[in-house]
Amino acid sequence: MNSVSALCVAAVLISLTHAEVVPVKDCGSKLGTTTQVDITPCPSIPCPFKRNTNVSVTINFNANYAITSAQTSVHGDIAGVLVPFPIPDSDACHFMTCPISQGSSAVYKNAIFVQQAYPKITLIVKWELLSGSDDITCFTVPVTITD
Repeated sequence: MNSVSALCVAAVLISLTHAEVVPVKDCGSKLGTTTQVDITPCPSIPCPFKRNTNVSVTINFNANYAITSAQTSVHGDIAGVLVPFPIPDSDACHFMTCPISQGSSAVYKNAIFVQQAYPKITLIVKWELLSGSDDITCFTVPVTITD
């Protein structure tokens, strides 16, 4: 095996060992079926979201309908009030391949920056991929904002 191949294999193995499959709660997926969610880092529930760091999210899902466009929406549920997490680019098709045929599987990968200004609290994060007003996939996960 040449050195380039060995580096590629090592990179894949490292990424697989750092992927953290997280149990999430579906919150109304209609156009897709979520098969797996990886949040990194998330060694335990609630997921610790450290301020001044990026948190990576990978969503594997199956499309129940054809999807030509999608938007990302991320909110924190704080005592029943949905507070938006800023997403620099809400066009979900920049983070997965679009269009998606009905019955196909897809992978969405993105990250959010946990700002220093966020208060240290425990909350529920709601992550949605939307096509129009319908959820392609939607899940919630408990999170604690930490230092």
